[in-house]
Amino acid sequence: MKLWSHAKLLSAVAALLALGDGTGIIRAAQAPAAAVAAKSGATEDPMLARVFPSIVRIEAIRLRPSDGRLTKQWTGGSGVIISAQGHVLTNCHVTEDGDYFRCYLFDGSHVEARRVGQDALTDLAILQIDLAQRPKGAVPLVVAKFGDSAKLAAGDAVFALGSPGFLSQSVTRGVVSNPSLVLPEQTAGKMILRGEDVGTLVRWVLHDARIFGGNSGGPLVNATGDVVGINEIGVFNLSGAIPSNLARIVAENIISTGRVTRGWSGLSVQPRLEAQGVGDGVIVGDVAEDSPADKAGLLPGDLLLACDGHLIEGAEEKAVANFNRLETSELPGHEMVVEYVRAGLKQVAKVKLAPREPAQSDDAELRSWGAVMRDLTQKLIREERLPDARGVWLENIQPAGPCGQAEPVLRRDDVLIAVDSEPINSVVELREITAKLLVGAPHGVRTVLASVRRDGAILTSVVDLRAVNERNVTQQARKAWLGAASQPLTPKLSARLGIKAEGGARLTRIYPGTQAEAAGLKVGDVVVALDGVEVSARRPEDTDVLARQIRQYKTGAQAAFTLWRDGKKMDVPVTLEQQPVPAAEMPWWEDIQLEFSAREIAFDDRVRLQLSPEAEGVLVESAVPAGWAALAGLKADDVIEKAGDVRVKNLTELKQARELAVTNGGEWWVLLVRRRGQTQFVEITLKPAKAKS
Repeated sequence: MKLWSHAKLLSAVAALLALGDGTGIIRAAQAPAAAVAAKSGATEDPMLARVFPSIVRIEAIRLRPSDGRLTKQWTGGSGVIISAQGHVLTNCHVTEDGDYFRCYLFDGSHVEARRVGQDALTDLAILQIDLAQRPKGAVPLVVAKFGDSAKLAAGDAVFALGSPGFLSQSVTRGVVSNPSLVLPEQTAGKMILRGEDVGTLVRWVLHDARIFGGNSGGPLVNATGDVVGINEIGVFNLSGAIPSNLARIVAENIISTGRVTRGWSGLSVQPRLEAQGVGDGVIVGDVAEDSPADKAGLLPGDLLLACDGHLIEGAEEKAVANFNRLETSELPGHEMVVEYVRAGLKQVAKVKLAPREPAQSDDAELRSWGAVMRDLTQKLIREERLPDARGVWLENIQPAGPCGQAEPVLRRDDVLIAVDSEPINSVVELREITAKLLVGAPHGVRTVLASVRRDGAILTSVVDLRAVNERNVTQQARKAWLGAASQPLTPKLSARLGIKAEGGARLTRIYPGTQAEAAGLKVGDVVVALDGVEVSARRPEDTDVLARQIRQYKTGAQAAFTLWRDGKKMDVPVTLEQQPVPAAEMPWWEDIQLEFSAREIAFDDRVRLQLSPEAEGVLVESAVPAGWAALAGLKADDVIEKAGDVRVKNLTELKQARELAVTNGGEWWVLLVRRRGQTQFVEITLKPAKAKS
């Protein structure tokens, strides 16, 4: 079985096409991916023949916080090859939270890729495909050519290329409706990505070449096949693309440094107020405390007219984007000269720009806390009015986990600032402190005092931290047991079978290799007494009556079973053996990185799953929903028979095979499992195991 499931592909694609945020904006990439690359047919159009081979279809595994953990989803989009080294330009919302990437090329082959960097502010990202995975003798990559998006005009013909629904590479044709669109909040709202407002910089190329789920990141090309945009959103019945001139600059920055470095003034601006009349410039709405603009003396209400001699246009919908581009196009340390008006007087300020930090840090799962957390950022600190940068942000809580069961309960948006009076400054620090606290913790549990900041107050909560791989099972004393299953002999059943007995236990199954089989017990026998004591099972709920009577005997004792068989009574001596080890007491192991647990096969498992006594392997007890193993298709009650090329007979051999797979540097762990009487292969990515082992 491949990594991605396909059963719900069509319904998911259909659902995606209706996906929106209530504002009319639709991101075009949020749809499941088909696992088999569709090979595009040939085209006779010279332009398309030149650009089509540079299109790639992207599949990704995405980590998203849910129920206190990072769940795994498969998704994808489109991209375009922009360098001979295998750099692929796509959307940030295709790659965000991605932990694994695969690119399907024009010829139908596929290779893995890594994320070089992404820029949420412009919704652009760069992947680099692993050229070493291409077959020997493969033709060189076809690199797309950038066009000049500034030359686009309304009415120009454009073509949207990509993989709508991830079913095939395709092309749709249209014309430019607006070469420089700013989304009006009143009708379309905002596009927020990783805490960034994409519209603060991007002026979209609006066109009517239809795009759907899966088109995101694919190129918009002109009539000569040059890339003039990167398709990103659907706006009502139209489509929006990021201009190529902006995309080219962002791509070059990411390829060279892994990120886009921008200056930050600390100013938040808005279109000038109607009360101020018509004119150029933007009004300062907010000045971040202790920011470069604050130090330069700028205040809310100042009317900014120009930056470094560049006038800020006054068109209401474009003025803010104009200022933001002037600010973010400069590097940290640049002294930006700002011309502004205050109280009717024109003034000048010099603002030395600071580095602009990402609005949102990455999610991190801390299973011992039952929560997903983030490091604090400048933007988060400002928006939440936090007094300092101490602590970590609680993004998502598992209700049944340590945070969800704390006293008082910890909740989303809390800031954890200390554990047992030890300050916390980052997720890394919290991991280290937690690991120390859990060393030698009784039964894998350590009670701590957590200090959290909430609504301006500092609360102290009692939290029971848990070691994530502990399994405490109290062994039960072994009782006497009969190797057979039975059902109560109800009056109706007794009458229908013609058995002259008031109650009893009708044997429905004799387990092979047991003393019950050796004694000659048969399916259909009705046990009416043990050593002369009546078996009073008469009601449907009396399923445990026979077993309770047997448990009164010592293991190894012999009892006389009085049976009804073939219309007459008979006594059969049966030796009562020791109850098999229950499933809860079998050797057990949890693969924390791959998110599944397994154990030795218990006798009850063989009965329940109808496995033969000779069947070997290890039983999958559980696969965490939306976890790595579950994403690959592993399911509870699968019996792992082989790991790689090695037969697995017990849990120790499975663990050894797992370690060997990581040590050998493999990308995949291939398991042969038995499910419902048939065998099939399950292929799990080893990336998380190698990263955290």
